Amino acid sequence: MSQPVDEAPWVVLPLRTWLISSHFIVLILPLVVLLGTRALAYDLRAQTRDNLRHQGVLLSMLAETEVSHARQTISPKAGLGSVAVPLTEALRHTKANTLAGIRITNAFGVVVASSGDGVGDDLSDDIEVVEALEGAVGVSVRPRPPPSRSQPLSSRSRRASVRLFVAVPVVHDGELLGAVVLSRTPREELQALYQMAPRLIGGALLALLATLILAVFYGYLFSRSLKMLAAASHRIASDPAGALTDLDRPRRSHVSDVAHVADAVSIMAKRLQERLRYISEFAGNVSHEFKTPLATLRGSIELLVDDEDMAPEQRARFLANASAEVDRLDRLVTGLLALARAEEGTERQEVELQAVIEEVCARHAGVELTGTAGVVRGDRSQLATALDNLITNARRYGGDQATIEVDATVQGTVTGFEVRDNGPGISEANQALVFERFFTTHRNAGGTGLGLALVAAVCRAHGGDVRVESRPGRTVFRVELPRVK
Repeated sequence: MSQPVDEAPWVVLPLRTWLISSHFIVLILPLVVLLGTRALAYDLRAQTRDNLRHQGVLLSMLAETEVSHARQTISPKAGLGSVAVPLTEALRHTKANTLAGIRITNAFGVVVASSGDGVGDDLSDDIEVVEALEGAVGVSVRPRPPPSRSQPLSSRSRRASVRLFVAVPVVHDGELLGAVVLSRTPREELQALYQMAPRLIGGALLALLATLILAVFYGYLFSRSLKMLAAASHRIASDPAGALTDLDRPRRSHVSDVAHVADAVSIMAKRLQERLRYISEFAGNVSHEFKTPLATLRGSIELLVDDEDMAPEQRARFLANASAEVDRLDRLVTGLLALARAEEGTERQEVELQAVIEEVCARHAGVELTGTAGVVRGDRSQLATALDNLITNARRYGGDQATIEVDATVQGTVTGFEVRDNGPGISEANQALVFERFFTTHRNAGGTGLGLALVAAVCRAHGGDVRVESRPGRTVFRVELPRVK
């Protein structure tokens, strides 16, 4: 046989630990999502692209202004190359403040001014420059050499693995003069978070503190209710009869799940009390009912053993008494077994109650059947036994001349039958006792007091009920069961 595998120790943790862990995970989850989905990286690139575009528009306006001024003062055909010197100074000043690389090309894509080196370079094949020389704003992203990532997080130099290029056309009076080309590395996610840390750390600490307070508070609230429920359950296990009041506080818990479990435990405890009470009463009844026949058997056997010269007639009488007591014990055992099976319940199936009633009535001569019953969910043999016991009881106590009628009924969601007889009836005092185990007024005639108790047990097991109404000349046992269809 394989040995049970113990759970890993880290799986078994107090509720407060689980809550603190879950709250902390929820707290850092937005950061994980930002970094894991690269949403922050894309947003940082978009910010850099927009900044470069705005700078490019301003520089494009500056270049246009310089060319316009040169055409008025120097030559009507002056272009961007004619104003390269003043533009270069402006580009270097802009780069010192923005750290962006800036170049200006003529209409053929050749660099005429730059914030650094590269004057004379041909950029006509670059995607962003091609788009700008066609009159649109061009944007491209190109990989950046890996050594740039060695910069510390506090550095102004950026550590991302790509570089953004934005080209803005320079137009004067409808004439495309060239393009302003800007390039800049966007901020990396970790670098951005590091640089935002002075502003975020206070809010993060407050959020962490609030998370811990909420986790501890809710952990206390939940664990308190669970501890009370556990304590009440232990009390019920040790003292089922006197610990139900311990469940009152858990049932008023602010945690609905704990309240529901407390309700379930309360119902279970009540049923346990009922079962213990039933077992106690059952044991007392059985010992009482078995005591008389066993005493008779013991006395008969002792007399037969002690008196070897007993007359044959007297010996035969003692043996007959012993045989009658054995038969009574057999009936008691059979009845108790049937009662136990009815009370413990069996597998339920759809049963045509009308067919059961017709089958049982056919076995009893002189029983008149009227009405129609529906379909119930239950045990066919137990239902047949219940009706058979009611008819037998009517025959036994009503007398040989009694008229017995069985009326099958259907009323809405309830179906069942009535067993009526016109016998002498049942006294009002006995009507309250007829369904009790071992209660009988015909013990000398062999009655065990289990027949009607079995009927009641079968009805309860099927979710129904049985009632009796009796007066001289009319006794009615009414069985009602839930109807399936």
